[in-house]
Amino acid sequence: EGILRASELARDRVEDARTVLSVGQEIEAKYVGMDRKTRAIALSIKAKDNDEEAAAVKDYSRGATATGAKLGDVLKEQLENSGD
Repeated sequence: EGILRASELARDRVEDARTVLSVGQEIEAKYVGMDRKTRAIALSIKAKDNDEEAAAVKDYSRGATATGAKLGDVLKEQLENSGD
Protein backbone atom coordinates (compact mmCIF):
# COMPACT_ATOMS: atom_id res chain seq x y z
CA GLU A 1 0.00 0.00 0.00
CA GLY A 2 1.32 3.44 -0.92
CA ILE A 3 0.52 6.70 0.82
CA LEU A 4 0.65 10.03 -0.96
CA ARG A 5 0.06 12.91 1.44
CA ALA A 6 -1.67 16.05 0.16
CA SER A 7 1.48 18.05 0.95
CA GLU A 8 3.42 15.84 -1.49
CA LEU A 9 1.05 16.25 -4.44
CA ALA A 10 2.44 19.51 -5.78
CA ARG A 11 4.55 22.53 -4.90
CA ASP A 12 1.40 24.55 -4.44
CA ARG A 13 -0.71 23.98 -1.35
CA VAL A 14 -3.36 21.29 -1.83
CA GLU A 15 -6.10 21.13 0.79
CA ASP A 16 -7.97 18.15 -0.62
CA ALA A 17 -6.29 15.51 -2.79
CA ARG A 18 -9.63 14.76 -4.44
CA THR A 19 -9.44 18.12 -6.22
CA VAL A 20 -6.21 17.03 -7.95
CA LEU A 21 -6.54 13.24 -8.28
CA SER A 22 -9.35 10.79 -8.82
CA VAL A 23 -9.77 7.24 -7.54
CA GLY A 24 -8.01 4.74 -9.80
CA GLN A 25 -5.92 7.39 -11.57
CA GLU A 26 -2.37 6.27 -12.38
CA ILE A 27 0.40 8.64 -11.37
CA GLU A 28 4.19 8.75 -11.35
CA ALA A 29 5.72 9.40 -7.94
CA LYS A 30 9.01 8.97 -6.13
CA TYR A 31 9.53 6.56 -3.24
CA VAL A 32 10.49 8.67 -0.22
CA GLY A 33 10.24 6.20 2.65
CA MET A 34 8.36 3.47 4.42
CA ASP A 35 6.32 3.33 7.62
CA ARG A 36 7.59 0.17 9.30
CA LYS A 37 4.57 -0.17 11.56
CA THR A 38 1.93 -0.06 8.85
CA ARG A 39 4.26 -1.26 6.08
CA ALA A 40 2.96 1.57 3.90
CA ILE A 41 5.20 3.10 1.25
CA ALA A 42 5.48 6.90 1.32
CA LEU A 43 5.33 8.48 -2.14
CA SER A 44 5.82 12.03 -3.42
CA ILE A 45 4.93 13.65 -6.74
CA LYS A 46 6.58 16.86 -5.55
CA ALA A 47 9.92 15.09 -4.94
CA LYS A 48 9.74 13.44 -8.38
CA ASP A 49 9.12 16.81 -10.03
CA ASN A 50 11.97 18.42 -8.07
CA ASP A 51 14.38 15.64 -9.09
CA GLU A 52 13.37 15.95 -12.75
CA GLU A 53 13.83 19.72 -12.63
CA ALA A 54 17.25 19.41 -11.00
CA ALA A 55 18.33 16.89 -13.65
CA ALA A 56 17.13 19.20 -16.44
CA VAL A 57 19.03 22.15 -14.97
CA LYS A 58 22.15 20.01 -14.63
CA ASP A 59 21.87 18.84 -18.25
CA TYR A 60 21.28 22.40 -19.43
CA SER A 61 24.24 23.77 -17.48
CA ARG A 62 26.48 21.06 -18.93
CA GLY A 63 25.44 22.14 -22.42
CA ALA A 64 26.02 25.82 -21.68
CA THR A 65 29.55 25.24 -20.39
CA ALA A 66 30.35 22.89 -23.25
CA THR A 67 29.83 25.71 -25.76
CA GLY A 68 32.15 27.98 -23.82
CA ALA A 69 29.76 30.89 -24.28
CA LYS A 70 29.64 33.45 -21.52
CA LEU A 71 26.73 35.75 -20.84
CA GLY A 72 28.89 38.83 -21.40
CA ASP A 73 30.01 37.55 -24.80
CA VAL A 74 26.46 36.78 -25.86
CA LEU A 75 25.21 40.22 -24.76
CA LYS A 76 28.09 41.98 -26.51
CA GLU A 77 27.33 40.11 -29.73
CA GLN A 78 23.63 40.99 -29.48
CA LEU A 79 24.44 44.67 -28.92
CA GLU A 80 26.83 44.73 -31.87
CA ASN A 81 24.27 43.07 -34.14
CA SER A 82 21.44 45.37 -33.05
CA GLY A 83 23.54 48.45 -33.92
CA ASP A 84 23.85 47.39 -37.59
